[in-house]
Parts: sequence; C-alpha cells; structure tokens
Amino acid sequence: IASRDYRSDEGSTAKHRDRHDGGKRNWNRNPANSAKLGKELLERQSEIETRHKDKLQSRRRLPVSSYAQQIVSVLVKERFCVICGETGCGKSTQIPQFLLEHEIAQGRGGECSIICTQPRRISAIGLAERVASERGERVGDVIGYSVRLDSKTSKRTRVTFCTTGILLRRLVSDRELSGITH
Repeated sequence: IASRDYRSDEGSTAKHRDRHDGGKRNWNRNPANSAKLGKELLERQSEIETRHKDKLQSRRRLPVSSYAQQIVSVLVKERFCVICGETGCGKSTQIPQFLLEHEIAQGRGGECSIICTQPRRISAIGLAERVASERGERVGDVIGYSVRLDSKTSKRTRVTFCTTGILLRRLVSDRELSGITH
C-alpha cells in the first residue's frame, strides 16, 4: 500500500477534507433520508453477517482481506491510495466493500457514495453483479453500475462501478466530484 499527500499547485500540502461534515462533497440533501438509509444499511449488514457466512468466508480467503484495516485507515486519512496486487486478489470487489462496511459501522452508510472505475463496460457490470451477489442484494439497490447507454443505480446506491469514460464525463461537468465520498 502506498499513499502520498496531495500537493496543490502552490506546493503546500492539501489537508484531508472531512467527507462527512455536510460540506459540498456530501451528496446528501436530505439528512432524514440519509439517517433512515444508514439505519437500514446497518440492519442489512447484520443480516449479511448472519445469513451469508459462506460468502463472508470466501471473501476472507482473498489475499486483499488481510490488508482490510490498513487500506481503510489509509483511505480515511489520505485523499488517495495506490494499491497493487495480483489479478484475482480482490482489489476491485473487496476494497469498495471494506469502505462501505467501515462507513456503515461508523454510522455514515447513508451518506457515503463510492465510485470504482473499470476500463471496460463488461468489467463494471460484472463486478457490480459479483459484489451485489456477495452481499445477497440486487444490482441497482446498494450496489450499482453506470456504463455508456446503461445504468442500474438508485437513490439507495452507495457503490457504483463505472467505466473510466463515465467518470471522465462527470469530471468535465463537476471537477470536485460533488457527492462522491470515496
């Protein structure tokens, strides 16, 4: 795991923004809905841990799972983190779930919005299906995807898998990625 301070053009170190302070990076416009969804996600997380123990066991066998706490702690402190690992180690499927589970445990599940980019549309769709399946959910609810000409997301979506083209298009209109927490 490697992380670095983000340096602004002036050379000063930019401080980590509190992504949960109600500021402009907080997507939620209705705190009551956010709190309600956060509570539902917490209940759902308990249900997942009870009902889907076999899926959790297979997730824990992936190499990246031994670094879960370290990855989350770096991403909480820093604006970005570079993670290198072998194909199939769980980078794309597990790290978004680590972040979501952390936010749910901290009582911020209803406020978070995680984007995970993939180079190809089939990868984004396949990963969304895989992660939703691991969580025992339908694609388009808490886990969704957005690719050119197709999207399965909702107001409840907290992890969105998308192509780099979709993210670049969003950056053109919103350089700060307002509403994205991770």
